[in-house]
Amino acid sequence: MGNVTRKDFYPAFNVSLGKTLAAAAWVDGDLNEEEMNCLKAIVLQLPYISFEDWRKLKIYLAYPISPPEQKSIINDFLEKVFHKGHAKLAIEALLKVIKADGEITQEEQSFSAELENDLATNVGSFLKKLKFFLFKNSIRQQKSWDPDKGGREKFIHEFFDNPIYFLFRKAVLKEQLELPHSKPELQKICLYAAVLCWFAKEDDHLDLVEREFIIKTIKEHALLSDQVAHCILKIASNLQVSELQLSQLCFSMADATTQEERNQIFVTLSKLILLDREMSTKECEYLRTAALYLEIKEKLWVEVMGNINLKTTFSV
Repeated sequence: MGNVTRKDFYPAFNVSLGKTLAAAAWVDGDLNEEEMNCLKAIVLQLPYISFEDWRKLKIYLAYPISPPEQKSIINDFLEKVFHKGHAKLAIEALLKVIKADGEITQEEQSFSAELENDLATNVGSFLKKLKFFLFKNSIRQQKSWDPDKGGREKFIHEFFDNPIYFLFRKAVLKEQLELPHSKPELQKICLYAAVLCWFAKEDDHLDLVEREFIIKTIKEHALLSDQVAHCILKIASNLQVSELQLSQLCFSMADATTQEERNQIFVTLSKLILLDREMSTKECEYLRTAALYLEIKEKLWVEVMGNINLKTTFSV
């Protein structure tokens, strides 16, 4: 991170830099895994930033950042840059993110050049330097997160509670899908799809048989149209479920369902595992976690595990 020292940082700057790097990663309309991993490594290395800050920043990584939102993020960031150390760090971090996948697109090049120019103009201001000198303490104590400012931060808690439904609702507006179901019903089916995808992607892959199984399951469970079911699956499978806690998803499911529904969900999870007739140690651990949070009784657990033992082989 160059010659920038710890005293040059403050929490609100770090968070704002994270949002700016997210805007840079999305500028070509695509956020790939290399960019995501690079961005995470940079953000979590910054002093005065917590894992909770990273968790909140995920709302900026969940779906593309539009040009007006991008402009708002950059303007907010420029307000938090007071000297060359801040600007140098920002450019170094930006270049790492856009180079992470081995190529720089025209859009990324333009974004980088424009931000570098804005930073140079911004840092050169005598009034900006004077402001930092006079009000250093209050600047360093400003809020990192402010839902009152509007934008995505208004919806952070909703995103945490049910990220699949949050993104599904956006897709519904965009694609103008017809939904005869109530919000609680759709929230529940989105959670169900998230849990199913978690299990299906235990091997980091969602194959055609698993996709068809999940589509069939959620269509039958909630009498969804084919179009709506595919939309939910697309979102659930693209979300970084590996970074969500399975316990959190299952806990939310338990909160929204009856015991009978939870029993059926658990049996369906076991059927998903049975598709390839092989059960890994991880899948067994996941199933145990699901049983715990779905409040599955011992009788059903024994019955399901007995069925799995009969029909599968175990692998490490």
